[in-house]
Amino acid sequence: MRSTFLATTCIFILFWSNASAQKKSYNFPFNHSLWDSISKQKLTAVCSPTYTDHTFTFGKVKVTRPVCHFDKQCGFIFNDTADFLKDGSYTIEMYVELDAIYGANKLIDYLNLADDNGLYENNGACTFRGPGNVSGDVFTNGTYNFVAITRNGTSKEVKMYVNGQFIDGITDDGERIVAMYDANKTLRFIQDDNYSNGTECGIGNIALLTIYNSVCDEAIIKNHLGALAENLKIKPAVTKSTK
Repeated sequence: MRSTFLATTCIFILFWSNASAQKKSYNFPFNHSLWDSISKQKLTAVCSPTYTDHTFTFGKVKVTRPVCHFDKQCGFIFNDTADFLKDGSYTIEMYVELDAIYGANKLIDYLNLADDNGLYENNGACTFRGPGNVSGDVFTNGTYNFVAITRNGTSKEVKMYVNGQFIDGITDDGERIVAMYDANKTLRFIQDDNYSNGTECGIGNIALLTIYNSVCDEAIIKNHLGALAENLKIKPAVTKSTK
C-alpha cells in the first residue's frame, strides 16, 4: 500500500512539474501595464502608452477597468526572445476596439513591417492580406471585438475568428501568405507595414492580448469569449516600470 502511494505521488509530482515547466500562454491585460505578471514577459509600446477607464457590460455583469489607447502607428511589439512560438503553432486573441471602420487597418504584422501580409480589419470585414480572403461585416465603429487567429505549425493551416464566429481558413505557403514571424522573431500589433507607408492603421483601444503556443479550436475560443468578464478583472503584478 505504502509503495503504491509513493509511486502514485511520484507520478503526480512528475506530471505536475512537466506541466508547470511548459508555459501555455502569455497574457497581457493592459491594466496600467504592458507586462504578463506570471511569465514576466513584456510588450514594447511603439509610442508612450496611455490608459483610460472603460466599463464593459456582459449581460448583467459590468467590469470597469483601464484599457490602453493607441493612435495611428502607435501599436505594440512582441519579441519572442524566449522562443515561445518556436514550433510555429499559436493562437492569438485580442479584445480590441477601433474608433472608425473604414479602409484597411492592420491588426497583426508578422514580417517586421517589411511586407503587406498580415491580419486586417477592412471596411468592417476580417481579412488576411495576401489572397484577399474577406469575411462579411463583423466589426463596427467604437465596439470591442474578440479577434482570434490560429496557426498549426505542422499543417501550416491558419484560421480566423471574430467574436467566436469562424471567418475563414487559409494555408501559410510562405510566399503569398505568411502567418509566422521571420528571423526577427517579432510580432507587431496595430501597426502598419512600410509597404503601405503606414497608412493602413487605426485609432482605438485594446483591453486584452493573449498569445498561446498551441492551437485552440473553435470551442475553446468560444469558451475564452464567454470568460471575458472574468479575464478582464486580471490585475498584473506591480513592476518597476508601467511602460
